[in-house]
Formats: sequence, C-alpha cells, structure tokens
Amino acid sequence: MDKQITIERITKNEDIFLTQINSLLDEGVEWDIEQGRKFLENSDNAVFVAVWEQKAVGFLTAYRLQRFDKRQAEVLLYEIGVSENFRQKGIGKALIEKVRNWGKEIDADEIWVLTNKSNTAANALYQSAGGRVENIDDTMYVFKL
Repeated sequence: MDKQITIERITKNEDIFLTQINSLLDEGVEWDIEQGRKFLENSDNAVFVAVWEQKAVGFLTAYRLQRFDKRQAEVLLYEIGVSENFRQKGIGKALIEKVRNWGKEIDADEIWVLTNKSNTAANALYQSAGGRVENIDDTMYVFKL
C-alpha cells in the first residue's frame, strides 16, 4: 500500500464513509439513516472509520457508559470490522488505539469488549492490542424485547 490509512471519527450522518461501511457490517445489517442520526447525536456514542484512498476499509463503534461510582465511566467497544483485503495490516489495532484515546478524553478508566472463544481472529486482535481476559467464567444472557 502506497497510501497511508487514516482513522476518522464520524460525527455527521451525511459523511460519505457511512454509506461504505455497509460492506463491513455483519450480513443482513446496514446503516439506517434515522437510527444512525440518533446514534451520532449522542456524544456518548462513537464511530471510527479507517480510510484508505477515500474508501472505508474498517470501522469501530463504541459507547461511553456512565457509572454511578468514583470510576466515572467505562467504554464498551461494541463492534469492529476490517475489510478482508486489509486484515493483518494493523488497522484493527489502530482503531482500538483511537477508541483508547477517546476513552481517555471522556474520563473513562476502562474499555471492554465481548467476543466468543471460537472467534480466533477477534481474540488474537484484542490480545495483540493489549487486552486481557479478566474472567474466563463470564456468561452473557440476552433478554429479547
């Protein structure tokens, strides 16, 4: 790659890169204009996009979670995706570094992410970016509404 990859925080629904992240999202999921507007209007939400030659090649979404104790806040790294042709080039780590910087700016003391043990690519990324498993016994329950 001759050109450098940049990472931008998206703050407006009109941004051209939002139309491009659909190809990076899980199958059957796409950016919704109205829900996206609501998401971006909330300063506790963040979308970071990795850009190469005016094309979105990766993204990360995160949420600032306000706490009620002295810890103040934490960040949930909700989703990260990198185009298949751009994997293993440090883009995932760079996106995580951007969310780490954002976490410091918003007075969070921790970033956390959920994944499955079977998702070897995600586990390798999070470990290589400095993440550590704190409790191998965690179990997630989902309550459908």
